[in-house]
Amino acid sequence: MDPWTEKLREALEKHCRLTTTPVAVKLAKEGETPPERIRYPLDQLGHRLAVCQGMTIARTYGWSMAFRKKDHACPLPRVFMGHIPPDKFLEGAAAGFYQDRLNIMQRMEASYPRWPVGAYREVWLSPVSRCAYVPDLVVAYGSPAQVLALIQAANFRLGTGIRSTSSGRYGCSTWLAGVAQAGECTYMVPGPGERIFAGTQDSEMSFAVPYSRFEPLVEGLEYVRGHGAYRYPVPNLGVLAEPNIPPKYAEIE
Repeated sequence: MDPWTEKLREALEKHCRLTTTPVAVKLAKEGETPPERIRYPLDQLGHRLAVCQGMTIARTYGWSMAFRKKDHACPLPRVFMGHIPPDKFLEGAAAGFYQDRLNIMQRMEASYPRWPVGAYREVWLSPVSRCAYVPDLVVAYGSPAQVLALIQAANFRLGTGIRSTSSGRYGCSTWLAGVAQAGECTYMVPGPGERIFAGTQDSEMSFAVPYSRFEPLVEGLEYVRGHGAYRYPVPNLGVLAEPNIPPKYAEIE
């Protein structure tokens, strides 16, 4: 395993105690050989999947998943990966559920990060504990309290805060294209597709870190936790206070 990927895995395990395994994401170009024991939905399951389902499978089942153009049941990742031209997408018809004016629909669709056509052949999703390649980014799912620790760590030696832009849908565009393009850590509120098809829980949000930020994030987790301003699990200081017992109970004495 790549040394910094392993260090990130250890830091997340130590400081965040995530319920599901973080997922290492690799955007693979032509000529790159997929790792052994990786599963393509059509080849191993006999049908297509949405890429957000692949993310859930990787972080809960522990399987390594890969998606080519033909493996995507959802057309949107094909646009974001550059597998198909974005023209129809940019016309805005799919945004009609969220906007009532065509120009706003088109503006909405144009806002999502995507790769040029032909940029990448496929995407690989592996549990970070079993990652056999150098990932482009790692995506971790957790509660707001856990993601808070990651935001604080990502802001270490930065100071201006971590920014996240969301329209409430198409979250996969962020970890398929946006994070790698920006080179910045990003926190996300999973959208309806992830929740309906991939089983993302009501209590979950996600955090993505590009490879270039692995080392600073690990250092930030160590520093913030070491200085004790905020730790996860969050200590309940109320357990140190004398409780206000109902007066009726005092009669027992």
